Amino acid sequence: MQTNIFDYGMNGEGVGKIDNKITLVPYALNNETVDVSIIKSFNNYSEAELNSIIVESKNRQTPPCPYFYTCGGCDIQHMNYSEQLNFKTTLVKKTIKKIAGIEFNVAKTVASDSVCQYRNKASFNILNKQSGFFKEKSKDIIDVENCLICSNNINKIHKLFRSYIKNNSSTTSNIKNLVIRDIENQILVGIVTKKEIDLSTFYKQLNTNFTNIGLYQIVNTRKDSVVLSGKVIHVDGLKEIKINNFGLTYFVDLIGFHQTNENIQNKLYNHVLQYILPNDIVINGFSGQGLLSAILASKAKKVIGIEIVKNSHISAEKLKADNNINNMHNVLGDFNLKVKDYLNTASTLILDPSKKGCGKEVLKNIIGIKNIIYISCNPIALAKDLNILKDNYIIEEIVPFDMFPNTKNVETFVKLKIK
Repeated sequence: MQTNIFDYGMNGEGVGKIDNKITLVPYALNNETVDVSIIKSFNNYSEAELNSIIVESKNRQTPPCPYFYTCGGCDIQHMNYSEQLNFKTTLVKKTIKKIAGIEFNVAKTVASDSVCQYRNKASFNILNKQSGFFKEKSKDIIDVENCLICSNNINKIHKLFRSYIKNNSSTTSNIKNLVIRDIENQILVGIVTKKEIDLSTFYKQLNTNFTNIGLYQIVNTRKDSVVLSGKVIHVDGLKEIKINNFGLTYFVDLIGFHQTNENIQNKLYNHVLQYILPNDIVINGFSGQGLLSAILASKAKKVIGIEIVKNSHISAEKLKADNNINNMHNVLGDFNLKVKDYLNTASTLILDPSKKGCGKEVLKNIIGIKNIIYISCNPIALAKDLNILKDNYIIEEIVPFDMFPNTKNVETFVKLKIK
């Protein structure tokens, strides 16, 4: 049966109508006419499978990755990049309107300079001598030889590792994941294992092929999907990555959070700086390893960074000391408890929470601060939080940033001021 695609769903699937019911069609593009088969039918909508394209969109491209239709990593490689950016702009706008009831002229999504090989970190799943990513909606591994969105170094190391696990069967059964972080040709490799094993042979291979590399083993006995948890062992080589950026010298380890797209990170943080004044006292909530706090300190009167993870707090303190920053104060603890101590003196609050957002309990405690900058990687969680804030704050700007090209994911900047 045929349908005309007139919109996109949350995951980038095409939206049509069959028998007066909304029908979601993966891999169909806006303004296409397609032939589909219904595979699931619910009260309010149906899910369909794309059989053929009758009228093709000018925005369709052949996915450059051979694993696109099986791997669950990328969602929208069948869109050209211009259409990907349009999709993300509209996604943010529609989600905020639907959930928060707020109509706002969302700015065009800020493009990434690189659409491929932009990721500086990747985590591969290991099972039965296969190493790759999970197939969409399953625990089956797609044995990926080359990932289009990962850096060249990550792919080279992954190729070495694939050979290693196939030739070391006794070791392979105890390996759960491979994690690689690559920034400015400085590389940290982590092998996540069920128990402690000898990885000296693999390090020798790495050291032979790369000049600035370090290997870690993470002994993780958990049964859930958390990867970087457990005993951390430095096997050999580089311990951390040294970066010079924003006039700062700072270090990034394997475990701590760091944005996966350096280019968009820099664009985003420069955008945040535009709203900071010399007399501002800024609270940086969920401040991580302190990079954004240190950047803000170059312009603000004072910055208070609040972070609950001890190792990240220690990294932030090191960053502060290494760069002789006197107007940056790092606080270790739960944001919701600690923020109350600083609200009376602060003029601006920056929120950059996890994917689940802030929630009502956190947001009710910060009502009253003059300015809020909210950075979100989840449009749904963002919209829910804006729905809580809208009675007390006016939105001044919403700008999506394409931190994750070729995927449905988008980073969003929101500036609010008190009514």
